[in-house]
Amino acid sequence: MNPALVLAAPLILTSLVVLTAVAALPALLLASPPPRLRHPAQAAVAGPPLQLVRAGSGAWFLAGQPIAEGALARLLQQRRNSGAEILFQPSGALDAAAVSSSLAWLRRQSGRPVALALPTGTPLP
Repeated sequence: MNPALVLAAPLILTSLVVLTAVAALPALLLASPPPRLRHPAQAAVAGPPLQLVRAGSGAWFLAGQPIAEGALARLLQQRRNSGAEILFQPSGALDAAAVSSSLAWLRRQSGRPVALALPTGTPLP
C-alpha cells in the first residue's frame, strides 16, 4: 500500500467528519423550537402584578405604600402559588450590589422569577 495514502487517510476522514458536522448545523438550528411568548391573557388571569420599589434608604414600597420587610416577606411567601408577576423597581440611589441582593432576596421569598422594571416602566425578564 502506498505510504502517502496511509498518512493521508486520517486527514481525509477528519475532513469528512468536520464537513458533515458543518453541513448539518443549519438543520439542527432550524429544528429547535421557537421561543414561547407569554400572552397578555395569562397575566390577566393571574391578577395584577406586585409592584415593588426599594428606596435608596432601603425601605420597601408596595404599590406606592411603604411596607416593612417582614410583612413583605410574609406576603411574598403567601402568594408563592399565585401567578401574579413581581415587578421590582430599584431606586437610582442603590448601587448594583444592593440591587442584586434585593433581587436575590425577592426571589428567595417568592420562589418565583422577579422582573426588573426600568425607570421607563419597561420590565426586564
